[in-house]
Amino acid sequence: MGDIDVDGSKNRVAGRDYIEVNLPGKDVEEPITQQQRSMLRQLVEEISAESGTDARILWREVVHARVGVEHVGEIPRSRFLEAQDALVSWLDGHRTKANVRMLVDRIRAITDAKEIESQRDTWCLRQFGEKHLNAMGTEHLRQVLAYVEDFQALQPAVAEANEPRKLGFITDVRGFMAAYPVHSGAIALVLFILGRIS
Repeated sequence: MGDIDVDGSKNRVAGRDYIEVNLPGKDVEEPITQQQRSMLRQLVEEISAESGTDARILWREVVHARVGVEHVGEIPRSRFLEAQDALVSWLDGHRTKANVRMLVDRIRAITDAKEIESQRDTWCLRQFGEKHLNAMGTEHLRQVLAYVEDFQALQPAVAEANEPRKLGFITDVRGFMAAYPVHSGAIALVLFILGRIS
């Protein structure tokens, strides 16, 4: 051991023979404050009450999955807004799905009541290239709902136009007499006089 020369600075054997790599320590971020925690808890409770989803599921599948933690206490302060946005986004998606379900149910109820499923499907294929209601967006479903609601208003007029006229001669004469009473009286008088002469 005595024959090793140490010429490098800071007790190094050779200054150029070492590559020094300094890895920074993992920054430990402070967890969210108690106020932020209570804000998240309140938001989760409101969403749970509105959607009917269990609060634990919201914590686990929305907040923890988005932020990448196992417990609420592990959420860093810098990711608080991300956790909050995840909850709001989930609620917006839930509301959209609920609205779509309501529209589809309403369309199907009206379609079944009027028995116009084939007409509805034909119209949907022509308008949107899709006949399956669950595959459509909210805007298309609104148009389909308007179509099936207005379908009844179009059908009675067409049915009346196609119906043969079943009014008799006597009904026509009564209508003429009611519309033109003076003229009808004059015609009756002329016919009476002609009948007496002949």
